[in-house]
Amino acid sequence: MNRYILNSHFLSVFVLLIILIASCNRHKNEGVSVISGNLVSGADPYIRLIRIDTSAYTPIDSVKQHIDGSFSFSFRPEIPGFYLLRSDNKTLVPLVVYPGDSIVAISSQNTTVVSGGAEAGIFDKFRQFLLLDEAVVDSLGTEVMLARDLDNYPEIKKSTDSSWSALMRKAKERSFAYLKEHPDFLSQILVVNSKIQQTYIFDPVIDSNWLYRADSQLARSNINSPHVEAFHKRIKSIREANQLEARARENMKPGKTAPEISLPGVNGRLIALTPSKNRFNLIYIWSPTDGPSRKANLELKMLHEKYKSAGFDVYAVSLDNFKDRWAAAVNLDKLWWTNVNDTLAMNSGIVKDWYVQKLPVLVLVDKQGKIIERFTSVHSLEEYLAAQTGK
Repeated sequence: MNRYILNSHFLSVFVLLIILIASCNRHKNEGVSVISGNLVSGADPYIRLIRIDTSAYTPIDSVKQHIDGSFSFSFRPEIPGFYLLRSDNKTLVPLVVYPGDSIVAISSQNTTVVSGGAEAGIFDKFRQFLLLDEAVVDSLGTEVMLARDLDNYPEIKKSTDSSWSALMRKAKERSFAYLKEHPDFLSQILVVNSKIQQTYIFDPVIDSNWLYRADSQLARSNINSPHVEAFHKRIKSIREANQLEARARENMKPGKTAPEISLPGVNGRLIALTPSKNRFNLIYIWSPTDGPSRKANLELKMLHEKYKSAGFDVYAVSLDNFKDRWAAAVNLDKLWWTNVNDTLAMNSGIVKDWYVQKLPVLVLVDKQGKIIERFTSVHSLEEYLAAQTGK
């Protein structure tokens, strides 16, 4: 009887010990994230895990793949964040990692597919659509390039432009749906910063309400995240810029007479902005040192080529302290329209008269020199011209 009681006591202690060990192990593994899978890399057999901070990339760990390409990381992230898997200095896939996540990344058909995790797998499905869109855009670009010498090039270009617009429209709809369906996801930041080729899906003016919505949702669900704080600062600056632009649009309402401009051209002679025979005259204010302006130059060149037969011309005003730098930019970007420059740059009276808050500025005027509309992007200008000309 005593032996039975003693054995029973030892059994109870043993069970309690097992429970304590299991509890300790659970506590030890709590918050540990595991990223594993099978990837096709290059000559370098090492897979590197990089954390994306708000101002830098921070290496976290590196592992050597097994002979079959498999790998595994185990680490303890303090908070949800963004990471990259890299090999041969090439990014294989971006990841959204939460503490305690179990994420699998597998190479498949020249891409990497991600599953698992609180958000990683769901965001990767969105990313896969972007990769498909990229492939379609590459195909459209090749089609246009090969058709340049064909008689029906204008029809082909119109068709590819239409396909591009439809593709961007669908990509935007998918992005809106993501924000609505996942209002607590940190990956909203990745979605609103997504682009196809070099074109961002979200326009800071046209889609501002969606940007504001993402900002509010993130502030509620991801408190103390440095990524959310950085995103909030960016949205705050967009709000301020949009408010200033709205004020500028109010002060330059359609029907008002465009302010006068008379500045030296490339040859040094003054060229005045005067009413012309063209149906659409674009006053384009830019700077050679401004990144968005140089990107707009390329977009505007294609627009000019497409619509010049419909009476569209450009009067481009550069704001640059150095006329030689401006002239070099005109030649480099091949801007074959009316070009003038003000060496007073942002201290120019043009800035005040035309309500320049940020560059570039695009204002369309008619044959009488009356303002038709002020646009926030070349894309919005193109939509207007397409609607007016049917091209």
